[in-house]
Amino acid sequence: MFWCKRIVVLAGIAAGLAGCETPDRVGSIGSSFFDNSAGVHLVVAAMPEGQQVMAPYGYIGFCVRNPDECGGGTDAPKDAALTPESWAELNKVNNYVNNTVPQVSDYALYDRAEWWAYPGANGGDCEDFALMKRKLLIERGWAAENLLVAVVREWNGEGHAVLVVKTDRGEFVLDNKNWEIVAWSDAPYQWIKRQSRERPYIWVNLDRRTFRDVAQAALPPVGEPAPFLAAIQKKTPQPALDMRPGVNEGQTASRDISKEEPTAALALN
Repeated sequence: MFWCKRIVVLAGIAAGLAGCETPDRVGSIGSSFFDNSAGVHLVVAAMPEGQQVMAPYGYIGFCVRNPDECGGGTDAPKDAALTPESWAELNKVNNYVNNTVPQVSDYALYDRAEWWAYPGANGGDCEDFALMKRKLLIERGWAAENLLVAVVREWNGEGHAVLVVKTDRGEFVLDNKNWEIVAWSDAPYQWIKRQSRERPYIWVNLDRRTFRDVAQAALPPVGEPAPFLAAIQKKTPQPALDMRPGVNEGQTASRDISKEEPTAALALN
C-alpha cells in the first residue's frame, strides 16, 4: 500500500513538471470545483487577521540583505482568479520546489538558528521553500499581494513557515511538509502571523487568542522602503546577522537535517 501511494505521488510530480493536463482531482480541489455553471464559490471563509505585529527576525534579516524583495505593495489588493490552469501552475511550482530542494536546517547550512534565504544547491528549510515558491510564482505573473509567507506552530510546538495563496476561491497552503495543496483551515497548524497584502514587509497577527481591538497604524506610501530598514541601518552597520530568535519571535528553522543529496541549481520551465 505504501509503495502504491508513493508511485501515485511520483507520477503526479512527473506529470506536473512535464506540463501535462491537470488530473481530475489535485489537492483539495475536484473537477466539479471549476464547473463554470456553478459560478465562483469559496472553499472556506477567509483567514481572520488581527493587528499589525513585528515581522519575524529572520524575515527582517532577509530584507536587510535583499531590500528589493521586501518592497512594493498595493492599496487595492485583488484576489487571484483560480482556474484549472492557475491551479495546475500552483501544483507544478509546489511539487517542483518540494522535489528538488533538499531539506536542510539553518544550523547545518549557516550554523545559526534562523537565516531566511532563497535555497541553493545545498538546500534550505521551511521558510526558504516558501520564499522560493513565492519568487517562482511572481516570475510567472502572480501578484505578490496574493503570495504571503506565514509563520505557524506545529502540534509539537515547533515553528514552521508556509506560503499562503489568496484566490477568489479561498486561501490555499503551499507546504514542504504536505505536498497536497489544501485550504488554510485544513492545514494542521496553529496560525501565528503572516505578511500583509498591502505591504509585504508589514506582518499581521493570525492568532485569534491574541487579537487586540486597536486602531491600525497608517500604511507607508506604496514604494517606500520598509521603515525597519532605515531604523536598523541607523543603529548598526551590519544588522540582523546574529539574530537568534525563539519560536515566539517567529523562529521557523527545523532541527531535522534531511539525508537527501544536493541538487543542481533551480530551474523551472
